[in-house]
Amino acid sequence: MNQTNQETAQGHRNRLRQRFVRTGMAGFHDYEVIELLLTYAIPRVDVKPVAKHLLKVFGTLAGVFDATAAELAQIEGLGEKGAVFLTLIRQVEVRYLASDLPGKSVFDRPEKVKAHLRLLVQGRGMECFGAIFTDQQHRHLATQILFEGTVDRTAVYPRNLMKRALELDAKAMILFHNHPGGAPHASREDIDLTLRMAESCKALDMKVLDHFLVAGTEVLSFKKHGWY
Repeated sequence: MNQTNQETAQGHRNRLRQRFVRTGMAGFHDYEVIELLLTYAIPRVDVKPVAKHLLKVFGTLAGVFDATAAELAQIEGLGEKGAVFLTLIRQVEVRYLASDLPGKSVFDRPEKVKAHLRLLVQGRGMECFGAIFTDQQHRHLATQILFEGTVDRTAVYPRNLMKRALELDAKAMILFHNHPGGAPHASREDIDLTLRMAESCKALDMKVLDHFLVAGTEVLSFKKHGWY
């Protein structure tokens, strides 16, 4: 890249950053969001073509940020540094949302709880199962993925779940699992498992408050949908 092109690219980068400082993301196209981020990871070159190609390949901003570093590294012009930087965005958001939960009631911030779970498990190729553990006042103690399985099946052991709840001195929990294929409905097996977990909890004076299903970008409440 010659000096003139470098200067042109740098000027465009500066204008993009100044625009963000003035107005935030208002008026930004999705490719410009990615382009702005890449100016901090890839020096001196025009990253607009890379940003547009990322959206073409992965479809949406969510698709780009959900992609693995290995998948992103296949994009010409992005490189390992740019790929790792983009995967960092999602991981930081997971930590950001998680940092606002400890010690606070899960019922006071239901949308943050759902967003936390979506980012935690969305995009995983295997089915996983976990729980949000709370105290007597439904204040968040921990969120943990406890079991992972195959593409469409996870072996869940109530005894292990109860053991972890007792270790945390939890009094209630919200169960969660994902459907890697995106099917937005609970199976009969999912519902039966929830009922078994609830019965196991009763014996130890604990409650299952809900069960969330993460399917694609949706986080569905078993209680709201009448599954539990």
